[in-house]
Amino acid sequence: MTQEVFGLRYEFVYRHGHLMELFKEGGLAACELSNLQVRMLEANQVPRLLPLDIHEVDSNIRLLYRLSSKRMLSHVLKVEKFSIQVLAKLMYAIVCTLDESKNYMLCEMNFVLKDNFIFIGQDWSDVYLTYAPLDIDHDVDESYPAIDALLHKLILHLGEEEQDQLHVWIPTHLARKSFHAYKEALLKLMDEPILTRKTIRAAQSEPIEASLPELGLPKAHWKRDEDKHILPRFENPILSEPDQKQMNGQEINKSLTSNFKIFPLSFIPLQQRGRWMAIALILILFAFLWQQYLAHPWASMLQIIAGITLLLGDVGFVLLFLGRPEFSRRSSPNKKSSSIAHNINDPYYDVMRDEENSVSDPMDIQHYYQNLALHTTLLGPSHSNATVFLGKSPKRDQIGPRLESKVEGISHTVPINSEVFTIGRGDLSSRVDYVVEDVGVSRIHAEIVQTSSGFQLRDAGSTNGTFLNDFPIVTYQGYPLKDGDIVRIIRQELTFRL
Repeated sequence: MTQEVFGLRYEFVYRHGHLMELFKEGGLAACELSNLQVRMLEANQVPRLLPLDIHEVDSNIRLLYRLSSKRMLSHVLKVEKFSIQVLAKLMYAIVCTLDESKNYMLCEMNFVLKDNFIFIGQDWSDVYLTYAPLDIDHDVDESYPAIDALLHKLILHLGEEEQDQLHVWIPTHLARKSFHAYKEALLKLMDEPILTRKTIRAAQSEPIEASLPELGLPKAHWKRDEDKHILPRFENPILSEPDQKQMNGQEINKSLTSNFKIFPLSFIPLQQRGRWMAIALILILFAFLWQQYLAHPWASMLQIIAGITLLLGDVGFVLLFLGRPEFSRRSSPNKKSSSIAHNINDPYYDVMRDEENSVSDPMDIQHYYQNLALHTTLLGPSHSNATVFLGKSPKRDQIGPRLESKVEGISHTVPINSEVFTIGRGDLSSRVDYVVEDVGVSRIHAEIVQTSSGFQLRDAGSTNGTFLNDFPIVTYQGYPLKDGDIVRIIRQELTFRL
């Protein structure tokens, strides 16, 4: 990396852990450091500061910052959701760190307020800043332009509407340059987002249009006289008196089957992490219940706790072997029409049902064209009546950069479609392009970046590291990739192809 900060260059290294190193080409002399600031950093564990080690070899000083279990802000912004509330929480933590630095005799102008020098822990408010204890003359109010520059850069990661709102909000709420004023404004922004207020005003000003109810629901009384000549889509024909008596016995079954069609039950398998959490929760409930029995050893209490224990065992069995139950309200019109036709028991509806069942499914048509090479085809004009079996067509190799992996003997190919292709465990807040579900994989473990010279592999500050051709790579450093390189994340091996 060629960017400099305070006249110092920086790079990322691995020495019994991930480190960021600040150095000078000709060597950083001891007189360039502030003795007071160095002593304060050594004597106190300043909150929200990257841990700093000062190494001196042959009068050449290097500043080493430990980055273990921390994520660079510029990388986090690429994959996680960013909103006005998150922006306010992040900036509030940064401003508080600058304001509290005076308690440790530190200079707020020596903080590096850039997104690639700010690191995030478990939460957006868990901020770690880079502090350089250099003896540099600064202007008195130089920290406020740096804060404003960082704020405007972070705003670019929001949507266009949110950007416009903040550009109007900043001049009125951050006009007074003081840490106290900044903190008050950011707290108000977290409590009462401007986006919510504007959305409410817009919703109140817009007229409310009543949408027409779905088919089968009653209309409003002033619209019941409209469209009387139009019959409902699935309106039952008028039955004779004997037919209606036959239908009385079917109404109960019809209502029961309709409930199952409206609320079909399905199970979603739990991941390994979810299974462990379910087991732990059930064991805790078991311990709590039997502790209550030991405190009150009554016969009735024993029966109640035994019943609840059996019920919890059933729930645990369902969660571990079947998964989490889910009810869906989706119902197909074709199913409704076929069920009505079946209950009516009319020959006309039976014919319609047979015709609907004979219609080919879109998936069958797609399958037909995919396997078109398995069909016969005509030869040249000289043998117009002869046919030949083509057999299975050879599989075409995918064109373009991609990752190939093999899981349980099954090969998978994932195309690299974006300039920054992220790999990791992922979660609800972190979006990744390729999910690796294995113990020890970080939420954003590594990324493949497309540059002008080709593709590069970077470790995104993972806990257990990333390997390229069985060699560990340094976090946040770019390593060029060529065709056939093997990227290993824990036990998952990914082959890079061009």
